[in-house]
Amino acid sequence: MYVLGIESSCDETAVAVVRRGERDAVLAEAIKSQDEQHAPYGGIVPEIAARTHVEVIDRLCRQALEQSGIDIRELGLLAVTQGPGLVGSLLVGLSFAKGLSLAHRLPLVPVDHVAAHIEAPFITRPGIAYPLLALVVSGGHTSLFYQEAKFVGRLVAKTRDDAAGEVMDKIAKHFGLGYPGGPLLDSLYSKGVPGRFRFSSPRMSDGGDDFSFSGYKSAALRLARELDMSPGSTDFHDLLASFLNALVEYLVGKTIAVTRALPVRSLIVSGGVSRNALLRRRFGEACATLALPLYLPEPRYCTDNAAMIAWLGHEKYRAFPNLDYFDLSGNGYSRAPFRESKRHR
Repeated sequence: MYVLGIESSCDETAVAVVRRGERDAVLAEAIKSQDEQHAPYGGIVPEIAARTHVEVIDRLCRQALEQSGIDIRELGLLAVTQGPGLVGSLLVGLSFAKGLSLAHRLPLVPVDHVAAHIEAPFITRPGIAYPLLALVVSGGHTSLFYQEAKFVGRLVAKTRDDAAGEVMDKIAKHFGLGYPGGPLLDSLYSKGVPGRFRFSSPRMSDGGDDFSFSGYKSAALRLARELDMSPGSTDFHDLLASFLNALVEYLVGKTIAVTRALPVRSLIVSGGVSRNALLRRRFGEACATLALPLYLPEPRYCTDNAAMIAWLGHEKYRAFPNLDYFDLSGNGYSRAPFRESKRHR
């Protein structure tokens, strides 16, 4: 079966064509990044994001189909991001997908964006064993999920304030480094001494397992102000290295602690921040010590992409064939199946 996936949850417009069946493969993907449009603002401007989606989505669809060598009449399924994300951006992708579904009488599968990030490593590593723990860490999300099986699981922890990638963006914006902040901090890490400045790990007042990152941002900005740091100085590079090191250690420590508390056969770390070299290395070292298989998406599938949307859309279509995927009234979009695990509530 050929599946066309559409992703427009935030500031990337992406359309992919995948083949699912005996020879699974991503045949083509066309992506329009909006980094240049949002860089002057140090973050995403929703109105700009939505308008850019409108301008490019049709062209990207045609481009992906042309590159794949697949005629739209050969498609068997459409998959589109239903959320979470920016409302305006999501509406563009949903409206375009609904139009294609109506015009070509194709079943349309709504896909949860965060669940698709968990699915991303399966594109190249289909044999990942359950039960698994999945950390989704990006500019908009930092959440930890436990899954006994695909579509059967629960949320273990989430951020109570900023997402990890969002904090990186804000630090980069403060120092005038550019946008997005994650890759910039990653590139500067080797220029500093990561242990020079100490950051305290957050603790939830109610004893919960959730994440909190705003304290890291406040501490870094306070140190920069107290020491009157200027970009490019030794203090500046040491602060950025120490900040990134503390952030990664916090993510690794909390995640590994959960793997000891639950029966886990695999660990997935995905989302845009999972491209960070330090994070990948530290998780690799921690999992090697525990003999726990670690699965990270290929870099091209870490950030928002349509291949993961198409991939999970096909899995959902196979697992729940009795849902009415031709229901374009909107009712079908509230029926995305993700059953909560009862054993480990």
